[in-house]
Amino acid sequence: MPSPSSEWRPWRTLRGQLTLINTVIVLLVIGAGVMIVRLGLRAALEREVDAMLRGGVREVAAALDDLYPEIDSVVAEMQRKARSNEERGWFMQLLTADGVTVWKSDHCPDEVASSPPANLDRREAVRQVGSYRWARLMVAEPGEQVFLVRVGMSTEVLDESIAAVLGLLVAVGGFLTLFAPLVGYVLAVRATRPVADILRTADRLEPRQLADRLPVRGTSDELDQLASTINRLLDQVAGELERQEQFVADAAHELRGPLAAVHSALEVALAQPRTTDAYRETLADVLEATRHLSRVANDLLLLAEHDSGQGAAANHHSLDVAVVAGQAVSMFAGVAEDQGIDLSLIAPEPARVRGEQADMRRVAGNLLDNAIRFTPRGGRIVVRVVLQDEHVVLTVADTGVGISAADVARVFDRFYKADPARSHGAEGRSGGLGLAICKSLVTAGGGSISMDSRPGQGTTVTVRLPALAPSLPVT
Repeated sequence: MPSPSSEWRPWRTLRGQLTLINTVIVLLVIGAGVMIVRLGLRAALEREVDAMLRGGVREVAAALDDLYPEIDSVVAEMQRKARSNEERGWFMQLLTADGVTVWKSDHCPDEVASSPPANLDRREAVRQVGSYRWARLMVAEPGEQVFLVRVGMSTEVLDESIAAVLGLLVAVGGFLTLFAPLVGYVLAVRATRPVADILRTADRLEPRQLADRLPVRGTSDELDQLASTINRLLDQVAGELERQEQFVADAAHELRGPLAAVHSALEVALAQPRTTDAYRETLADVLEATRHLSRVANDLLLLAEHDSGQGAAANHHSLDVAVVAGQAVSMFAGVAEDQGIDLSLIAPEPARVRGEQADMRRVAGNLLDNAIRFTPRGGRIVVRVVLQDEHVVLTVADTGVGISAADVARVFDRFYKADPARSHGAEGRSGGLGLAICKSLVTAGGGSISMDSRPGQGTTVTVRLPALAPSLPVT
């Protein structure tokens, strides 16, 4: 919407500026058109006048050739021609080569009559002095007698004709100038109507209400491209806000249970005197709940840091994924053995990537923790690290219960939990954040993570990270 200041200063608005530009362009076009017409019209009229004057001077020269040496007859012929062209305003002069006037018409101006013969290379030429224009022609007669014939006219007639045409053009131009701002404003309104629609739609948008989208007319012009770009940005912002709202809601839901359990346990403990063992049991339950809360809080902090870019620090350390995977397998070997699961590692060669040791340990640990929780007794888990197409590929494959395709599509979402019947006793340990953290850490390292799972057959999680050259030293 226009600001209050723009209402008082319309020339500051886009419509006002377009109107002003349109008016200035019209004025420039009119001015340039008047100048071009004036120059072109004058040139055309001068060419026409020159042609008539040249014809007249040739007629006089022909009469001179025919009647010479009878000068009186020549003068009489020139007088006749002068009278017949009096309406045109013609004047004539006959003079010798040394500038002596033999005869001149009554209308011959003094500045022309007193003008000495010009030394020109051509025998025929057109000259102009002041407001007079004439054609001159040298005529050589027998006995080496040379005469100069001049036939001319005043250019005031040309000026009057040009002035009449220019007056008409100026009148039309003035009319157009008066209507130029109005027409320019109408055109500006039509041109900026999409901008006004964009402004109205944008004015309706609120941080929590991003359902409206800018209108796209389908013209594929710059305004359509702008609207499409802003709509894509709004889609991204709306999606991000929705994810944040869902994240906060899921976090609150995840924290509400342990907090309620702690609150209930403490209320029961304080309701009446208890034995020391009873208090110890209550405190142990509270301690376990607070540990879970601490894990969830740390996971949330880690995800928040990666979302803001703080967690994606410059990964300047070279690490061997095979070594990290071996450490994770060693750490979970006892748990796997207690649950009757065969856990093995296949890492035939060093596999170096650039990243943080702690992040890689977190990824491997989370994947193994998930695999053990969802693999029944007698199952098998294989951790494999190989080099493939300039990438280090870490896979954790189990023979567990597997999950459906619908769950696979969302398994890396935060707080998403598949069917709890899949687990066999360790529910709630990760709070639905384990795989989401893995994805965040792997993505921050320039890699990718994916899952392939079939119910009743098992699950394979694959992590791909850009490999480093084998010669790079470990830091």
